[in-house]
Amino acid sequence: MVIKLKTTIPSKDKGRLLMPLPYDETRVLDKLPTQKVIAVINKKKYTCNLFYKEDDIFYLHITRLIKKEVGLGSRVSLTLETTEENEETNKIHNDVLDWETSKCKHIMKEVGIKENDTIADFGCGYGHYTIGCALALENTGKVIAIDCDSKALKWINEKEKMFSINNIETIKTSGESTISLPDSSVDVILLYDILHIQDKNTGKSLAPSLYKEAYRVLKKNGILSILNFISDVKTMKMENNQQMTFDDIHNDIINVGFSFSHSVENGVHFDWYHSSYRLKKGLLFSQLEKGVIQNYIK
Repeated sequence: MVIKLKTTIPSKDKGRLLMPLPYDETRVLDKLPTQKVIAVINKKKYTCNLFYKEDDIFYLHITRLIKKEVGLGSRVSLTLETTEENEETNKIHNDVLDWETSKCKHIMKEVGIKENDTIADFGCGYGHYTIGCALALENTGKVIAIDCDSKALKWINEKEKMFSINNIETIKTSGESTISLPDSSVDVILLYDILHIQDKNTGKSLAPSLYKEAYRVLKKNGILSILNFISDVKTMKMENNQQMTFDDIHNDIINVGFSFSHSVENGVHFDWYHSSYRLKKGLLFSQLEKGVIQNYIK
C-alpha cells in the first residue's frame, strides 16, 4: 500500500519526535499499535515506526537521520509504503503487544503483584513483562526496569507513551550481577530469561549472586519470580561442569533462604521474536517457546 501526503515536520524536538499524520490520508491503513513503514522524502527512503493510538491518529517516528538530512520544520511531500513482508510480520507484532497488555497483565496478578507494589524487572530486555507488571499495578506503585541494553530501554519508554503508562522507571546497567537498589525496598523481583547468562569476565553463571541480591533487595514476604526455558537450562552448567537441571535451580534458591510459593503457567520466551531470520520466515506467536513461572517468598 502506498499513501502520499503533504505535511510539516515539527520544529521542536523533545528527544523522541512523533509526528501526527493527517487522518483523511491515513485512515485506510491497518490500525495496528505499531508497524514498520518506508517513508520516502525527497526521493530518499527511510525505515520508520508508525504508531496508532486510540485518538484515531497515526504518528510517524521521525528518525535521527530524517532530522539531520531533511530538517525540523520542513514542509515535505511524504510517501508512506507498506510492504507485503511488513503485512506478514505485523500480525506477530500485534499479537505480542496484545499479549503484553492483556494476558501478561493477568499473569502478573497471578504471580502476586498487587496495587502500590514496587516491582524490579531485572534484565527486562524489551519490556515484554515490564508492561504487564505496570498494567497489573492499575496506575499505582512503580516498576523498575533494569537492563544493560539502551535500545531496549528506549523501546520500553516508547511503549509507555503508546499505552499511556506512567509508573515505569528505567535503569541502565553495565551488565553486572548486582542490583543497584536499597535493602528491603522491593515487593516483587522478576528474574526472567536471565539466569542462564554468564559473567563476561569469568564465564560463570550469574545466577547464584542474583539469588542473594534478590534476597537483599526484597522486603519481608516479598516475591522472587523466576522464568527459565528448557532451551536455556540445557546450556547451564554447575560448578563441577555437570548439566544443571530445574531442580538444581530450585534447590539453589531455597538454600539462599527463600520458600517456594506457587507456579504460574504460560510464560513466553521472546528470543525468536527478536530474530530477523525467524520473522522473515513468518514466525507465529504460537511458535514461541513456553515456560512455567516459579515464585518464591522471602
